[in-house]
Amino acid sequence: MAVKGTRKRESDRFITVSRTLWVDRFVLTIDIDKCIGCELCRKACPKEAIALMKRTTNRAEDKFHGRRSIPLVDEEKCSMCGLCTAFCPTNAVSLVKKNSLLGTEEEIVPILDVGGIPHFSKGMVLNTSLCPPGCSECAEVCPREALTVEGGFVKLDRARCLSCSHCEDACPVSGAITVTPLFDGEIEVDTDKCPVGCDQCVKACPTKCYKSMSNRGVTVDPRYCICCGACFVACFYGAIDLTRMKLRSSNDGYSAVWSRAVDLLLSENARFLRQSEGGLSRVTDMLKKSRL
Repeated sequence: MAVKGTRKRESDRFITVSRTLWVDRFVLTIDIDKCIGCELCRKACPKEAIALMKRTTNRAEDKFHGRRSIPLVDEEKCSMCGLCTAFCPTNAVSLVKKNSLLGTEEEIVPILDVGGIPHFSKGMVLNTSLCPPGCSECAEVCPREALTVEGGFVKLDRARCLSCSHCEDACPVSGAITVTPLFDGEIEVDTDKCPVGCDQCVKACPTKCYKSMSNRGVTVDPRYCICCGACFVACFYGAIDLTRMKLRSSNDGYSAVWSRAVDLLLSENARFLRQSEGGLSRVTDMLKKSRL
């Protein structure tokens, strides 16, 4: 049963869930325009409060121009933990705490504050001191317009960057750009299952790693795939096989919520590999301590 004071509102642009507890009011907001329709928030949610819903839209600014997947939040299940905000690759999800007594408002991620959840990879690191004067090659290839040139210098909009490696490959100077994606994984497409004229995965991919073939089907460049799952969700024909093998973070994490999220996000082979690596690490530590 939902906590008294819980409300949900939906519009063409935003999905908002708010919960009032005494003087504190928590507001979870999903910006549909920023949402790429991936599955990370749904898989990471410890309360299974998020589902994905197909929706038809005729909004001119919507790049899908028709069918697309958007999150559907069950306000009765949502605990306002904020794990979905941590996993969202496009910062489409935010959680704000408002205190009516103090008149304060701050963006929070409660589940990170209590510990047990590690911080993620920094993603793309830009060293502007190495950039050649007037160079804009990285900005020209960025599919998210996260890189711009202002006053002769490259500027990074961290909120838009998805760490897809387009910029790193285009950069003429070694070391100026270093990209570490959140996931290691593989993506494959069975073109025999692709119907003629379908390009839903091409439209859905936020890093433009797909290209339509002349007759039917698509080609995919795994180098630029961030394993977000947007294409997998968009494909209605089961033609895409996505395997996440590793999630990069500052440490392993010890929270049960974290372990559950990682288990759901990674493939079965990845979980087996993780257990094997953990067992080998423990044996190595034991041998070191025993001084054999």
